[in-house]
Amino acid sequence: MVFYFSGTGNSYQAAMAVRSENEELVEISACVNGGSYSFEIAGSESVTFVMPVYYGGLPSVVSEFIKNLSLSPAPAYCCAVFTCGVTPLGAGSMLSSLLAGRGLRLDAVFTVKMPINYVLLFRIPEEGKRERILSDAENTLAAIKNSIRNRRTAGIPSSLPARAASRLMYPIYSKGRKTAKFHTDDQCIGCGVCVGRCPAKAMVMEDGRPKWISERCIHCMACIRCGAVQYGSMTKGKKRYTNPLLKSCH
Repeated sequence: MVFYFSGTGNSYQAAMAVRSENEELVEISACVNGGSYSFEIAGSESVTFVMPVYYGGLPSVVSEFIKNLSLSPAPAYCCAVFTCGVTPLGAGSMLSSLLAGRGLRLDAVFTVKMPINYVLLFRIPEEGKRERILSDAENTLAAIKNSIRNRRTAGIPSSLPARAASRLMYPIYSKGRKTAKFHTDDQCIGCGVCVGRCPAKAMVMEDGRPKWISERCIHCMACIRCGAVQYGSMTKGKKRYTNPLLKSCH
């Protein structure tokens, strides 16, 4: 069973790449929105969690999901695949700790580098660089899939400096995630696609325009894939990113 969360498609690609044939793929945000936290696991079944790294930690929706998760019985093998622009920092330790609180052991953590997509702070890599990163990611994911198939164990990659960096950075995310600066500009045609994409259900259509109704969201950048959605002045004129696999099926 593969549990995944993705905003702009990188972790969706990773989840699709590492799952075995006929292995169940479960979207974490849909589970949280539907209050589904209990899953039956076959005796020899493995469980893989796939997610991006936010500020050196976990997306808020993933933390909420893990804190309520019930797997019965405990899986024979449990691992995680993190997608990130540079490094997962202390995200592995954070996930391991949350899983331990649910009586689950994290046997291995794998990392794959993907194009940076947090347009609020960074510029999206140019097309040529994105293509190179994604090509390298395909090879990395193939190796990860093989490791999962062979149930390779590995220590959680989290040095003291990495954990310290996460402790400094992650509160900015966990206490932030505000929606007040999200708005649409005059390019908005009222199609509602951004509302439908929002995994936090933090948006509605009102008078033909998107409206953010929650004080905080996941800050996954699913809505801002649309060029008409802005975040204050931080995104004006910046390119947007959507993983090619997501473009082809959504």
